Amino acid sequence: MGSFKSFALSSPMVEVLTKLHYISPTPIQEEVIPKVLKGENMIVKAETGSGKTHAFLIPLIDKLAEDQGLQVIVLAPTRELARQTYNFARAIIAAFPKLKVTLATGGREIEILTASNVPHLLITTPGRLMKLSEDSQINIHRVQTIVLDEADMLVDAGFLPIIDQYITKIEKPHILAFSATFPKALEPLIKKFINPDFIIDQDPGLIAPLRVKHHLVDIGFKPIPEMVASFIDLRRPYLMLVFASRVATVKEIYDHLMHQGYNVGTLHGELPMRMRASMIRRIRENKFAVIVCSDMAARGLDLPDVSDVLSVDLPPQIEFYMHRAGRTGRYKNAGDSFLFYAREPESSLEKLAAYHVKFDFWMLRNGELTIQNERPRRDKGQIEDVSLNR
Repeated sequence: MGSFKSFALSSPMVEVLTKLHYISPTPIQEEVIPKVLKGENMIVKAETGSGKTHAFLIPLIDKLAEDQGLQVIVLAPTRELARQTYNFARAIIAAFPKLKVTLATGGREIEILTASNVPHLLITTPGRLMKLSEDSQINIHRVQTIVLDEADMLVDAGFLPIIDQYITKIEKPHILAFSATFPKALEPLIKKFINPDFIIDQDPGLIAPLRVKHHLVDIGFKPIPEMVASFIDLRRPYLMLVFASRVATVKEIYDHLMHQGYNVGTLHGELPMRMRASMIRRIRENKFAVIVCSDMAARGLDLPDVSDVLSVDLPPQIEFYMHRAGRTGRYKNAGDSFLFYAREPESSLEKLAAYHVKFDFWMLRNGELTIQNERPRRDKGQIEDVSLNR
């Protein structure tokens, strides 16, 4: 692995990275930074914790011209993700006193942009970008680069028409798209605008098994919330993320754990904005040992000390299991990913073989967690959708 000095970065940039203790680039940064400096369009598949945010911020900030106004817009799907990116950018841009970065996400953070305070770098959400443009606070036509951060989330949230509308206004835009997955819904955007020079795929499936142990836990057909509570009692995790595919399941598990007196947090798409902000703050302050969350709501949270991940089901997109598992085993730490097994079709489990996942087999029964020699097979009559409240 090289150093940031090996890139065509300015001396002030290298100096500020050193002060921030960024000495060696991550693999994704080694791939992305030189290409961004050359102005090449790209799509990058990488998850949280890979260093992807700095992979685009470092070269884009270094390329900003002091006398050209707004040049780069970073679009994030949520306020929290936008703020996280802004905090990273603000730390770097401090080395360039004549450059300005602005966070525009609405609410209490609304800042009126005038000719005298238009930033060089704007970090915002699609909805807020539309408002700024409608109020004539920014001139989108002069923007050179658009970054789509968590592009799959932007598409899932229905922002594609807004993105389409504003990219169309830019002549020969430089577009960078970063995404944890490549859903088919991204294809129209890719074909119409991005025309990528490079597609970089940092497949977590090739990495996670090296540091993360995978465990299949047979829970029979017991109610999932009760089995989660029993599992927590037996496992006693330092910090566990519990994932469920449906928000209703997330709520049910969280409510059960709260009722039983567990110190637990939660993140899902139906949380009111104020409650979500409070929950994220408490999570970052290490107030919880267990966090129950949905796949999309947890995106962007970089928690280095997750000891255990528990999936109570397999997500509809099998590769999302790898994103869940990749929440542990960060920064050369070991980690454990557990998957409850009661009603998962054999075909779904077999698909994980493509990601080089090798499970060992556990059983959770009557308050005991034991290791098994092999996974029990179930016939189709046993594999059914059993209500959580049965």
